[in-house]
Amino acid sequence: MSPQSKSRKKKQGKAPGRRPEQQSPYGALLESAAALRSESWLLADAWASELYATLWLAGSGHAPLVDALAAMDDPAALTALRALSGVGSAEHRKAAFEAAEAVAARGAAEPSWYVAGTVADFRDAFLVTNLLGDVEVVAFTQERAGVGETVLFMRQPVLGATAIELFHTPDEGTVALLEDMIASTPDAFQDTITPLSASDVYDRVWPDIEQFWADGPDEEAEEGLMGEEDVRHPVQLIALADARVSVLVPDEYEIATISPERTDEVVEAFLASEHGIADVEAARAFARVVASAAVEQNRDPVVYGPASLTAVLILNVAARLHVSEEDLALFPEIVRAWAYFTVDARGLPRDEARAAWDEELPTVLAEFSEAYADPELAAERDGQFRR
Repeated sequence: MSPQSKSRKKKQGKAPGRRPEQQSPYGALLESAAALRSESWLLADAWASELYATLWLAGSGHAPLVDALAAMDDPAALTALRALSGVGSAEHRKAAFEAAEAVAARGAAEPSWYVAGTVADFRDAFLVTNLLGDVEVVAFTQERAGVGETVLFMRQPVLGATAIELFHTPDEGTVALLEDMIASTPDAFQDTITPLSASDVYDRVWPDIEQFWADGPDEEAEEGLMGEEDVRHPVQLIALADARVSVLVPDEYEIATISPERTDEVVEAFLASEHGIADVEAARAFARVVASAAVEQNRDPVVYGPASLTAVLILNVAARLHVSEEDLALFPEIVRAWAYFTVDARGLPRDEARAAWDEELPTVLAEFSEAYADPELAAERDGQFRR
C-alpha cells in the first residue's frame, strides 16, 4: 500500500519534532570558496574581485560579509577572507586580513596556496599602443610566492579602462605575453613595446581606477557580471587592480600635474601652425576647448586620438557649449587641422598618421553631430563656444 493510500489519523495536538534546518545565506558563497582551496592564489584573487564587484553593484557593502565570515570556524570562510584580503582598498584589505587571522587562530585550515607574509613585488611593466596612441595596453607583472602574475590594462585617454585581464606570467616573461597579443590582433597595435617603471604604471592607471569608482555602477557593469562570454567589463577585476596598482608607489607619492600654462602654449602653437583656417578666432576657441580639457584631465593637450577627441567633443562641447550654425559649419575643417597638428607635435610618422586620422575623422564628426543634436545634451549647455 502506498503511503498516499493509507488512512490518516486525526492529529491529536502538535507533536514535538525536528525544526527544519535553516540554510545559511552564505551557503553558495562558501561552496564556491571551498572549491578554491586547492586552486591558485591568482584564481582566488579573481574570485574575490568579482565578489567585491557584486557587493558594490548591490550597494550592500563589504563589512557585513567580512563580519559574517569572521564568525565562522570553517576553512571555506578562511579561504574567502584570504582571497578578499588581496583586493579592494587598503581599508577593506586590512579588515579582511584581520578577520582571516581571527578565523585561522581558532584552528581553521589555510588554503593550500596561502603563504603568510607574502606580498606582490613589482617585476616589470610595458606599454603598447596603436599608431595614434588612442588605445593603450599597460601590462605590469608582480611576483608573489615565486609566481609571476600579470595584470593587463587596456585603456583609452578620457574614457579610462575598457578592459582588465589577469594572467599567470608565461615562463618567457611579460614581453612574450604582449608579443602574442600583438600577433593575434594584426594592425591593432604597433610592434613597439616600451618599458615602464612602477610609477609610470601608477601615473597612467591609478586615475582610471579612481574615475571608475567615482562614476559608479552602470548597466554595462551589471552585464559584466552575468557570465556571458561576449561581455567583459572592468568591474570584474577593478577591485584586484585597485589593490595591485596602489602598492606600486609609496604612500606619500603624488602624480605630477600638468601646468595650466600648457594650455596657452599649445593653443599658440596650433595657431602658428599651417592650419589653413581663415577664421582664426574660431580656431582659437576650438583649440582652447580641447587643450584645456586635456590639461584638466592631466593629459598633455597634443596627445589626442579619435576616441579621446570624440569623447572631449561630446563631453566638453556638445554637453556644455552653444555653438553657432556658422561655427558648426567650420568644425570639419578645424577638427582635421587639429588632428594634423597633433601628429606633427608628437613627432608621429606624418603620412601614416594623417592617413589614420582621415579614416577615422568621418566617424568622429558624425558622433559629435549626433550628440550636438541630442535634446538632452542641448538642455545641459550653459556656455558659449566663443567667449
